[in-house]
Amino acid sequence: MTQMWAALALVLASATTAPVVALLPLRPLGAPPDVVHALEVTLRNELAQLPEARLASARDVAAALKREPGCETRVACAAAAAAHAGARLLIMGTTSQLGDSFMVDLKLIDSRSGQELRRATHPVSGSQEALIEKVREAAIHLLAPSRFVGALRVDVPGAAGAQLYLDGKHAGTLPLAQPLEGLAPGQHAIRVKDKTQETSTFVEVRFGRTTDAQLELGAAPVVAVPAAALPVAIATAAPRKPAWVRPAAIAAIGAGVASAVIGLAFNARGGSTAASSSNGVPVSQLQSPKSQAFADGDQNAGIARGFYLAAAVLAATGGGLLWWDVQTDSIGVTTHF
Repeated sequence: MTQMWAALALVLASATTAPVVALLPLRPLGAPPDVVHALEVTLRNELAQLPEARLASARDVAAALKREPGCETRVACAAAAAAHAGARLLIMGTTSQLGDSFMVDLKLIDSRSGQELRRATHPVSGSQEALIEKVREAAIHLLAPSRFVGALRVDVPGAAGAQLYLDGKHAGTLPLAQPLEGLAPGQHAIRVKDKTQETSTFVEVRFGRTTDAQLELGAAPVVAVPAAALPVAIATAAPRKPAWVRPAAIAAIGAGVASAVIGLAFNARGGSTAASSSNGVPVSQLQSPKSQAFADGDQNAGIARGFYLAAAVLAATGGGLLWWDVQTDSIGVTTHF
């Protein structure tokens, strides 16, 4: 009987014992190695504080990975190395740089099957406290998904008895006695409806925070998120323009260039005609042909001036149409902080 109770206690203890997790070195993708190492150390510290997991020895994991070259880059090899180090789960991932911020992409993998169980991708930037908070969020997302939740408090003055819907599902009758808890972090849709009117909006639920959403029936909702306000760009609709504007602008500019070229040709022809009529021939012998040549030169110059004028008009018209096209295509953007 004593042996039976001891065996039962051993089974219960093994069932409640947190699984051993191996943390592989984060691979840098364009991120400075020192930053990647700092994030890895922070992640290891956060994982060590979670009651849902026990960290495998970093030395044992490193020794197991050295059995094959490049083992940490291949899931099957990394899973086998983690199992060899006594871990049931392993975390592997990358760190990439996006401007002044970094993106940490982590995967939780079963070391026995090599299958991906969960994935967490989080941007990391800001102060040291913000970095630690984001890394802690990623750790809980992977190993304690039941705790990876936030809450939402909805306030609608003068709407007692109105029905509240969250993501299309009935969530209660206003006023709520307490915030809606256990919500997955991310964007959610809320809708408030009474007998005669309704309003709806989107809210962002943050991990470990309570988001306050204040709405008024028939008015624009006001949502207060518990994080620093991010700039929101609002695009105003651009007025429609006729489809022929841009082709007409290009055609007018092209015709203007062609007119200018033709004008130059006539101008050059007129100059050469006058010059040839006055070279090498005595005035007394060819007075009439010479006069005719000068007349032809004047005529060519007049034609050239006409083409120059047409070129100027066409260029101005094309430029105006092109400016109208560009102005119409632009969209006004207002940024609110």
